Amino acid sequence: MAGAQQRVALVTGAAGGIGGAIAAVLAGQGWRLVLVDRDSAALMAAAQSLPAPAEDVDMLVADVTDEEAVAGAVRHAMHRHGRLDGCVSNAGAAGLVRPVEEYPLEIFQHTLAVNVTGTFLCLKHALPALRASGGGSFVAIGSTSSVRGRANLSGYVASKHAVLGLVRSAALEQVGTLVRVNAVLPGPTQTAMIDSINAMAAEREGGAIRRAVAAPLGQPEDVAGTVAFLLSDAARHMNGAALVLDGGSILA
Repeated sequence: MAGAQQRVALVTGAAGGIGGAIAAVLAGQGWRLVLVDRDSAALMAAAQSLPAPAEDVDMLVADVTDEEAVAGAVRHAMHRHGRLDGCVSNAGAAGLVRPVEEYPLEIFQHTLAVNVTGTFLCLKHALPALRASGGGSFVAIGSTSSVRGRANLSGYVASKHAVLGLVRSAALEQVGTLVRVNAVLPGPTQTAMIDSINAMAAEREGGAIRRAVAAPLGQPEDVAGTVAFLLSDAARHMNGAALVLDGGSILA
């Protein structure tokens, strides 16, 4: 991690609930931010709400499934700030609530493109920049669906399993460098995505996604605090970890 210099982080999906919370926590800690999202209006609104000087926040409208767009975001961070100390792969898609035999191929492929290919491209282009900057931390936002099954959410679950596989493989490849790769696995979190999933489930099944334990929904700030920890020097000995944030529901 950087010494006395101001640290720089790239965050994808920065206009969403979790992405915005991550940006807010990092801004409050003095990070310079390169925020990426494909929704320009929402990205602008999120950036304007941050507790940071305008010159410390860059906004890039980009699709994480586009390799040149992801590579360009990393190049921007390096050209604009001369370094990259952290990268948070947070952009995600929920897919549909459908049994496997009814799941449309195009939606399945889109869900994997955003969640898996997006994470892969962030790793591919951010890892060399982190090493060139003297080391740093990559954090992927997985899900408790990275380590469990969920009926009628095969696209999302398959994609989040793959995200964790990417993290574990990349973490091993970075052993011996000063770069760390870890994952955060939130359970259901109060965001527009969980509202969308529950709405699809209610329309199809007459109720929200069934949960084994009635643990309270997490808040975006819960995820943001854990991400900030993994980006910090306090997590310097963590590599390949998958931190579960779900109020204990995965234990059932």
